[in-house]
Order: sequence, then structure tokens, then C-alpha cells
Amino acid sequence: MKTLTTIFMCSLSLAVAAQAHAATNALDEVNAVRVKRGLPKFVPDEELSKAAAKCADYRAAHLIAGHTSNDFSFVPAGSSASAAGCAAWSPQDGWGACCTYENFKVAGAAWSQGRDGRRYMHLFVRGGGGGDSGSSSGYSSSGRGRRGRR
Repeated sequence: MKTLTTIFMCSLSLAVAAQAHAATNALDEVNAVRVKRGLPKFVPDEELSKAAAKCADYRAAHLIAGHTSNDFSFVPAGSSASAAGCAAWSPQDGWGACCTYENFKVAGAAWSQGRDGRRYMHLFVRGGGGGDSGSSSGYSSSGRGRRGRR
């Protein structure tokens, strides 16, 4: 029985890991909606993309529509993020996450589909100081936590 449980858990882990979609494709989607609003594209960051993929996978596996207790724990050592945005929407609703329309410079983005059919989107950003460009801000690494819609 213990062997079957171990095999099941390993299979489940592989299934969850396979859920993340290529982070560069997610950033392309983010950049496309930014360009439509006249904003510059984010510069891609591989480490932030990896972090976004891991966080999106975790949120999808646990059906967490909002932030985890510490999104920034997914950012690998040696890298950093100033803020994080997330959403869990139906696929037909397109991309959605806080920080998408703010004045950050560098980003990594990913989404993973949950068993409920929603896309669990995650975006890590840094550089440029944020600011409001017509959206709400996300979850800040500075300890201020989630900030409300402006």
C-alpha cells in the first residue's frame, strides 16, 4: 500500500508540474495587452519567469485564486521581484493580473490551468518603481502586502 501511495504522489507531482505553460508565451500575452494600451513591453527575466511558473502551478494545484501566503518564496535566490500580480479567470477572459499596466521594467509571467478550468496567472515584476498606469497594484515585497485598487 505504501508503494502505491508513493507512486500516486509522484504521478500527481508530475501532473502538477506539467501544468505550467511556457513563461515566455505568458509574457508575450502580457506584453500584447500592454502594447494595446500604449505601454512599453516588459523586458523578460528568466528567473522571474521560473518563479511565476512555480507559483502559478502551486496556485492552480491548490485552487488559490489570490496570492499565496508568500508569493516571493517562489523567487529563486539571487533574483528579486518588487511586486507580484495574480488572477484566476476563465480562459476566454484573457490575461489578467495586477501589475500588468504599471511602470515596472522587468517581468516574468506564467499561467497554469486548474482542475476547475480557470487559468491561474502570475506575474512578477521589478525595476522602474511601479506607479499607476490605470490598474491596481499587486502584492509588494516590501512588507506592505496587498494594496487595494486605485
